Amino acid sequence: MPGPCASAAAFSCILVLLQLGCQRNNPLAAGATVSSMRRLSDTINIGFLAEYSQMRVTLGGLPLAIEDVNKNPNLLPGKKLAFKPVDIGHKMSAYRVKPLRAMTQMREAGVTAFIGPDESCTTEALLASAWNTPMLSFKCSDPIVSNKSTFHTFARTLAPASKVSKSVISLLNAFHWNKFSIVVSSKPIWGSDVARAIQELAEARNFTISHFKYISDYIPTTKTLSQIDKIIKETYATTRIYVFIGEHIAMVDFVRGLQNRRLLESGDYIVVSVDDEIYDSNRRVNIMERNYLDPYIRKEKSKSLDKISFRSVIKISMTYPQNPHIRVPIYGLHLYDSVMIYVRAITEVLRLGGDIYDGNLVMSHIFNRSYHSIQGFDVYIDSNGDAEGNYTVITLQNDMGSGTSIGSLAKMSMQPVGFFAYDKNSVIPEFRYIKNDRPIQWLNGRPPLAEPLCGFHGELCPRKKLDWRYLVSGPLCALVVVVAIALLIKHYRYEQTLAGLLWKVDMKDVTVINLGEYNNPTNKNIFQICRQSILVVGEPNKRSFTNIALFRGNIVAMKKIHKKSVDITRSIRKELKLMREVRHENIINFIGASTDHGSVIIFTTYCARGSLEDVLANEDLHLDHMFISSLVSDILKGMIYLHDSEIISHGNLRSSNCLIDSRWVCQISDFGLHELKAGQEEPNKSELELKRALCMAPELLRDAYRPGRGSQKGDVYSFGILLYEMIGRKGPWGDTAYSKEEIIQFVKCPEMLQHGVFRPALTHTHLDIPDYIRKCLCQCWDEDPEVRPDIRLVRMHLKELQAGLKPNIFDNMLSIMEKYAYNLEGLVQERTNLLYEEKKKTDMLLYQMLPRPVAELLKRGDPVEAECFDCVTILFSDIVGFTELCTTSTPFEVVEMLNDWYTCCDSIISNYDVYKVETIGDAYMVVSGLPLQNGSRHAGEIASLALHLLETVGNLKIRHKPTETVQLRIGVHSGPCAAGVVGQKMPRYCLFGDTVNTASRMESTGDSMRIHISEATYQLLQLIGSYVCIERGLTSIKGKGDMRTYWLTKRQQPELTPDLISTVDTLDTYCSGTRESMEVSIHQYCSPAPNNYRLGSCNCDTKCLYSRRSDDNVTNSHGTSEFPKISEPAQVNCNQLCVCRLNSSQVFNNRGPRSAPSITFRL
Repeated sequence: MPGPCASAAAFSCILVLLQLGCQRNNPLAAGATVSSMRRLSDTINIGFLAEYSQMRVTLGGLPLAIEDVNKNPNLLPGKKLAFKPVDIGHKMSAYRVKPLRAMTQMREAGVTAFIGPDESCTTEALLASAWNTPMLSFKCSDPIVSNKSTFHTFARTLAPASKVSKSVISLLNAFHWNKFSIVVSSKPIWGSDVARAIQELAEARNFTISHFKYISDYIPTTKTLSQIDKIIKETYATTRIYVFIGEHIAMVDFVRGLQNRRLLESGDYIVVSVDDEIYDSNRRVNIMERNYLDPYIRKEKSKSLDKISFRSVIKISMTYPQNPHIRVPIYGLHLYDSVMIYVRAITEVLRLGGDIYDGNLVMSHIFNRSYHSIQGFDVYIDSNGDAEGNYTVITLQNDMGSGTSIGSLAKMSMQPVGFFAYDKNSVIPEFRYIKNDRPIQWLNGRPPLAEPLCGFHGELCPRKKLDWRYLVSGPLCALVVVVAIALLIKHYRYEQTLAGLLWKVDMKDVTVINLGEYNNPTNKNIFQICRQSILVVGEPNKRSFTNIALFRGNIVAMKKIHKKSVDITRSIRKELKLMREVRHENIINFIGASTDHGSVIIFTTYCARGSLEDVLANEDLHLDHMFISSLVSDILKGMIYLHDSEIISHGNLRSSNCLIDSRWVCQISDFGLHELKAGQEEPNKSELELKRALCMAPELLRDAYRPGRGSQKGDVYSFGILLYEMIGRKGPWGDTAYSKEEIIQFVKCPEMLQHGVFRPALTHTHLDIPDYIRKCLCQCWDEDPEVRPDIRLVRMHLKELQAGLKPNIFDNMLSIMEKYAYNLEGLVQERTNLLYEEKKKTDMLLYQMLPRPVAELLKRGDPVEAECFDCVTILFSDIVGFTELCTTSTPFEVVEMLNDWYTCCDSIISNYDVYKVETIGDAYMVVSGLPLQNGSRHAGEIASLALHLLETVGNLKIRHKPTETVQLRIGVHSGPCAAGVVGQKMPRYCLFGDTVNTASRMESTGDSMRIHISEATYQLLQLIGSYVCIERGLTSIKGKGDMRTYWLTKRQQPELTPDLISTVDTLDTYCSGTRESMEVSIHQYCSPAPNNYRLGSCNCDTKCLYSRRSDDNVTNSHGTSEFPKISEPAQVNCNQLCVCRLNSSQVFNNRGPRSAPSITFRL
């Protein structure tokens, strides 16, 4: 065998030769060759690689498979399958060039996959993976090709030798043989791989391998037989189960060696034989002879083994084909299966429209699937492309009848008795008998034990010491009689107590309390309501409640045992009696149980504050050092009492089982009654099991048959998890990125992690853990339960934690209650502030839905009466071509477009004295002059808004159609209308009157990107001035006849002259500027710049021309002063002028006209 460097060098040379050969035979690039091959024809060709001289009988499976494929209309419909065979010759070196050259030629010829080769296939599989071409082998057993990170297009129908390891472990597990020895022969070469695989699986299941022995270079000679005898001599004293991996002839000699030591006569020893031979029912008798597979000694007169010895042999062999019509070598069947599974895969790929030249795609339809083999059974191909294999258990059975009697040994032969059933959810298969009425005929009527009951050396059964002092036997007998009588009396009284049913609760004395009525605020005083609100508001979804009832005037907790039926046995009565006798201040009091109507209900004292889990999850409760230390002290005292009592241990200690009563005393619950609870079907059982497992000790997690009561050392581990949860208040495992299932798996199998055992992190920054607590946690979490301290020692380690506690429990309780009261006061104040903030948010939301005066009336409960307005201005707008746009857009895109547009409109109207009435589809309705009247300014407000909307819509892009813009159509009309609130649920502020209809008609009869106004609006704008309108003429309005209408085109800033100022009612329509806060002199028409209306501080060197009239202050709809009217011209000093301050939130930018903002005056 060449070394790794030599092998790598040889393989590199092969690849270079291949590359040169490809370039010489094909001048085009590889991409051109592949593209030409991808033009799929009606005939699909596959390449076949095999050594003809060794595979002549096997080769017949290929044309048979091709013929069956072409006859089946469901496989490759419309196409035919053909093959191109190549004889690759015998393997003469570590790497063969001939098959690689053949593969290259086949690939150039357009083959879609390779079938083969036999024997070694590493190089060929690597080349196929590099080409992304499927390769399916029927005989290759190289273990390296199972690595799918390299050989990702390789699969095989021949199961690797290591696959038999799962069946071996399954057989050992079925008969509880958890201790065994492995004997491996150097031949065949796969023996070491199988042994290592068995060893890994055994260690994963906590099996013990007593010995691991090798038989080197086995040859049936005297020297080799002595080597076998030496192995038996070294191992037989400490093992009973042998797993032998090697050739059949070596196994026969190994069995003879056990027979020579007379170890097989008692039936205490068993040999599980593993080899790669297929069981043949025609040769089942010869299996027990040495010359079965040994042609070199067949001529000699070999002594056959006694059949009695082979009754202690269990042979695991590959399953013989079950198809009665097939009588060909097994590799021919594997070859047939290779072709069929490939054809089924590419049929699925073609049906889905895929590319059959994509090897990864094709193999995805092969991996992790089962196929029905021509051998007559199903075979599963795993994610590594390896067939799992199908194995049979063969033992020496009686040929006559199915009974267990031996009968004549001459009529016994090796026969199959069992098989292995695979389950995708299980790592190993399950051993099953072929016929349940025909089990293995054990030599002594039962399977041998993996270890004798008293151990291999009798260490488990201490020797009894004889007492020879017969002289004292008389007094001792008398004493025994007296003690027996006393015990009988005690037992009688005990039985009377058990029969008394003191624990039984009659449901007639129980009144179940409805939690809905119990939690109803009408049934509680104000203190109870506030207290419950404070406790629950932090984590309302995590707050857990138990069923409660009244029993003899006391509130008790009820817990139902979910069992369909229950039989109160004597052991269950003992448990119930023991639970009634348990009394401790830190243990929940067991009141009794009811078994009426076939159901079981347990009654305990009720703890009003819930569980410790609820308290820790409520972030509003501040738990200081005294709180934590008091709770820890209560838990420790309760656990010490449990461990010292007959209950022995808890088994399920966690925060949800530590209850807090009204005095803040912690009491432990959910312990004992294990037989009564056994077999119950809990709701959400899987989730409950996960929560329990998070706090369970690792040795209990690994124990499939762990007791319900757990163990005391397991309780110490659970207490460590609970203490960590109390300190961190982030759950049992704190802030971790792992799921519950992952945490449990890491704790259960620490070998999965590189750093060893997995425990909660003690390095979080939010954790302030003293060193003595940190040390105590590490001791409680120790992987070895024997190293963990007992619960009393844990209390001593945490003595420093309890330093602040008072010796009197009443004093501690008062101190805790006082702190809780202070904490409650702070929480009430915090909740009051939060309520005030939420009220402000609610008011803001309400003001956005309704006008503020209307909303105030509704909040006070006053009726909102309809109101008539003499003159308002209404604007309607819609999107031109909205219907066509909707037909070419998805509903989501339409909603997205309208949201963008309405958001833009809402940001614009906030700068004007207008009110948004509603939006219907693409229609947008705005009004000015109500509900707060603003004089004659409503027409100017709407006109300015309309111009602003037209200017803005030109810059608005449609997201899903960036090349198109929104086209707007606007209609405006002024006139009287009525307004009021309609409805009680989801009330709306609606407008009514002919003005609304006319404004809608103005919009519907308008043009795209134009503002259509009525004559009434036109007249108002003329009074205001600065708005440029163009007469449209008479327009036919539905329901109105012909009306004279106008187009509003723009607004211009006229030259501010004294004559113009004197004719204008206000100066607000002339204001323009930036968003910045500024001070503006109202009369900035100064002589040095007669054509400018500047914003800024007044130049006091210039005499302004006008002054204000002091009695002209009015109030607009915003509740602030308007601009003052202008009086007669006068020469005054600038310092005497009134200056207005512009609010930056209401000033629009200088890209368009705007209305006057809210202003105030100062002298």
